[in-house]
Amino acid sequence: MRGIFVMRHFAFLIPLVLLFCSCEESEGYTGSDTLRAAFAPDYHRQIDAALKEIRLDTFFQRKFVEGTFSGCVLVAQNGVVLYERAFGWENHEKREPLTLESSFQLASVSKQFTAAAILLLVQNGELNLTDSIRKFFPALPYFNVTIHDLLTHRAGMDKYTNICDNFYRGQGIDPPSEYNNDSVVNLFCRMQVKAIREPNVKYDYSNTGYVLLAAVVEHISEMPFHEFMKENFFDPLGMNHTWINGDTASHPHMARGYYKSWNRWDDGFLDRVAGDKGVYASVSDMLIWDRALRRGVILNQDMQQLAYTGYSEELTGKKTWNYGYGWRIVDFPDKARAVFHNGWWHGYTSAFYRGLTDDVTIVILCNKFNRGIYNVQPVLQILGAHYIETPEEESADSTASAGSKGI
Repeated sequence: MRGIFVMRHFAFLIPLVLLFCSCEESEGYTGSDTLRAAFAPDYHRQIDAALKEIRLDTFFQRKFVEGTFSGCVLVAQNGVVLYERAFGWENHEKREPLTLESSFQLASVSKQFTAAAILLLVQNGELNLTDSIRKFFPALPYFNVTIHDLLTHRAGMDKYTNICDNFYRGQGIDPPSEYNNDSVVNLFCRMQVKAIREPNVKYDYSNTGYVLLAAVVEHISEMPFHEFMKENFFDPLGMNHTWINGDTASHPHMARGYYKSWNRWDDGFLDRVAGDKGVYASVSDMLIWDRALRRGVILNQDMQQLAYTGYSEELTGKKTWNYGYGWRIVDFPDKARAVFHNGWWHGYTSAFYRGLTDDVTIVILCNKFNRGIYNVQPVLQILGAHYIETPEEESADSTASAGSKGI
């Protein structure tokens, strides 16, 4: 089946060219390496782009004073890049500065890509959302867990990070150097790791579920997850600064992860486990991803609507958001909608916000631990867009597994 998925999407080349090259629409973003897209001066004035850029720069210069922030920022409205800037160091030890081409570990923002891979398989008729996980891994002791349950964090899974780490600590042995999703699945099968509750009882944020989803993609496609994503999403969309851990190609602009003290946060044996984390991307590539989703390139709008539907009724009234497939969803009182996700892993913190009604895009990617980036209210107010009243609530995914490491 290797290569089948690429051929199936050959037909998307024409709309993809239109996505990046159309001059008839006033969207502005061209997909160019510079990111400073050419757009009509009248449209520039219409959205007050120059004034918003000044206000955004003032905000970020004050918020991210020298030495306290290391990362890249991109803010766009209707596809027009209003503000983009790199602060800090790509490699602190070598004093190599960040650039707009620098790629950051997205941590839990990676989950939307895993969900997209699953939905692409559904779109192609290779998978059903009602399929049991045991259809693909019969030795797992989860008899009533479906793909839908895993996507929505309602499968009742235990924390794979704790299970794997405790297993090797308990044995007093070092884990294999090439630890991946298969390693996690095999250990869960070997140990017959039980669920902590019955599926579909409650929302319970689960990194384990997204590791299993990535393993399902590998099982069906007969490809490593990083290759599937590269051949079906990253390469066709021109996301040239995006990859997943496990990809052994050279990545010269990978931002290293750091503690607040600028001590290096080194990788561990779980870093090649993907699906819950593992995607590296630049801010410019995240805008390409945003525009492709809005245009329905590769993943059609029907599949996306499934992703943007909230499935946990118990969250209503308790949170400002619900959860769909790889996205947190905000439904405003006037029916406007937005989706977002935050992430935290090994010093990297990430925030990705997309106003579906307002068409605003905010990307903040950091390589020096900084939870302050999750509050995007001031940016949305500058843009005149809908904003979340309490955006920092559980925004760091610190309730997830891996303790202080995040995800």
